[in-house]
Amino acid sequence: MPRQAIDLRVHRWLMAVGALLTAVALLLLSLLPSAPSEAVAMTAWIERGHSLLSWSDELLFFAVICWGAGARGLFGARKAGPSVHIDVGVTALTVALIALVVLLLAMGRLVYPVFEIPLSAEVLALVVSTAFGALHLAFLGFAVAAVALSWSTRARLIGRAVGIFAAVAFIGGSFPWLTPNWWNASVAVLVAVWGLFLALAA
Repeated sequence: MPRQAIDLRVHRWLMAVGALLTAVALLLLSLLPSAPSEAVAMTAWIERGHSLLSWSDELLFFAVICWGAGARGLFGARKAGPSVHIDVGVTALTVALIALVVLLLAMGRLVYPVFEIPLSAEVLALVVSTAFGALHLAFLGFAVAAVALSWSTRARLIGRAVGIFAAVAFIGGSFPWLTPNWWNASVAVLVAVWGLFLALAA
């Protein structure tokens, strides 16, 4: 088998693994109870969700690496000339991955006592709101990437339909503090489905 074909297969696997890890991390976050609106209750909320937050945090680290390497290999090495769809899609996916990095940094600070520095209830509330803000940005990036990258797949019309459907769902899931847990879990699963489709059809 030619080296180029082997590399392509590896990049498809990387993107698929990245999508699956992201979905599992988001699924764990969807199991968290709703965050309290009072800052004084934030410490207890973090303690109840400590295991979910820590596992999600660890998974996102590997998810970002796999997503990034897979996407770069699948879309960055195309020789057919410049493509607006691919440029927009890869940029949007990059924004989503950067937002996931912000999310994992925020969650990491919530669950790991760096230098044993205590955080006040107000600071904890700020970190939690930053984490969910980053998650909002990540879903918006995924939405744009879903339309742009799915538009340029080998699946053609089916790929475009999948991309549009996924984008609508991602936008609907970009406000996880307003939507029920079952919907947030469904959108997390859709991230895996879309990522697997993109890995196979790109």
